[in-house]
Amino acid sequence: MDYKERHIVFYFILLLFLCSFSTSSAAEDEMPIIAYWGVPDTMTYERCFQDFSECGFTVSLYPYHSQELLVKACRIAEKYGVKIIGTCPEIYDSPEKSIRQLRQEKGFLGYMIHDEPSLPEIGQLQKDIETINAIDSLHLFYINLLPYYRQDWFLNSAKVDNYQAYVKAASATSCQQISFDYYPITTEGMRGFWYYNLELIRKESQSTNKPFWGFALSVPHSVYPKPTIGSLRLQVYSNLAYGAQGIQYFTYWTPRPTDDFDFHDAPIGLDGKKTKTYKLVQQMNRELETVAKLFYGAKILSVHHLGAIPEGTTQLNTTPTNLLLLKIKGHKGAIVSQFEKDGHHYMAIVNKSYEEKLTVQILCKNNVPRHITKDLQEKKMKNSYSLEAGDLLLFKLK
Repeated sequence: MDYKERHIVFYFILLLFLCSFSTSSAAEDEMPIIAYWGVPDTMTYERCFQDFSECGFTVSLYPYHSQELLVKACRIAEKYGVKIIGTCPEIYDSPEKSIRQLRQEKGFLGYMIHDEPSLPEIGQLQKDIETINAIDSLHLFYINLLPYYRQDWFLNSAKVDNYQAYVKAASATSCQQISFDYYPITTEGMRGFWYYNLELIRKESQSTNKPFWGFALSVPHSVYPKPTIGSLRLQVYSNLAYGAQGIQYFTYWTPRPTDDFDFHDAPIGLDGKKTKTYKLVQQMNRELETVAKLFYGAKILSVHHLGAIPEGTTQLNTTPTNLLLLKIKGHKGAIVSQFEKDGHHYMAIVNKSYEEKLTVQILCKNNVPRHITKDLQEKKMKNSYSLEAGDLLLFKLK
């Protein structure tokens, strides 16, 4: 074997070696379905990860008390097709040893850096990421941003009065995605700034070419009621309509209640047993698993609203391609998202009510448009559709 041939073999082996540490997982090949506060380190058993997987989750996010527990979780999770986003004290106390071990774990997806940082904290978090990245550049970094509920609350929490500046500072970090939480449904109704928040996140995602991950709330507490299939659909499908490339739930396992938050009835209770919410989230994830295939990797062309027009959003004034008419009848209105995937032009309609049905009327110009069912089958168009609370209609327009 001559010098050139030896180099070819060497680089081929090196490529295989690097691929063995890649994060090609559910989060790369398909849309990640993430549980914030997934399986706790005190419950790192095969049964727990089996239940987790059967509920439809692909990523468990949790802060571990030790490297040993984090590694144990990665190895059990991997058996069930689950990945771990996590952290532990050793990552910062002995980074060389800790990170080199984690980068070899097949069940490890990435580093949980911080949740809801203020603007001043973001600069230090980037330094932490750079320290880790110098040892492990193969896994992702996770920072989750504060929502914009109202001006005074945000100013106090984020230490900055401009939400756009806050999002831009976070998106400038080495995190591979933009993650933000927003829980729009309260016991008093819908929060007013949800779609405003989604608009800003979508624009930042498009301008930076970084995907964003959105949230759905699955643990009742404080002013947040028990989830219903309508409330889960509304949150999940609104995020998808705006272009989310990952769906997160807060939470899978019920956190311990605090003086401020009386957490209860997440999919798994404090006792480790399934609650009624488990079946609800499982149903939602079964829908999401299929529908997400159409949205994952899609290019969002436009997002408009019909009926009620929330602050920061725009009304749909132009009839979508190959349609003569698009009208809705429903008190809360609808989101109309148009996107491209694999050379086709699609339209998604989301019912913005989590309690009431919506009627959609459609007239086509020609025979090109098709109704796409939630199991991604093509059907002939009808002139009228009844859309359940929070639910989604899909069409291929060309």
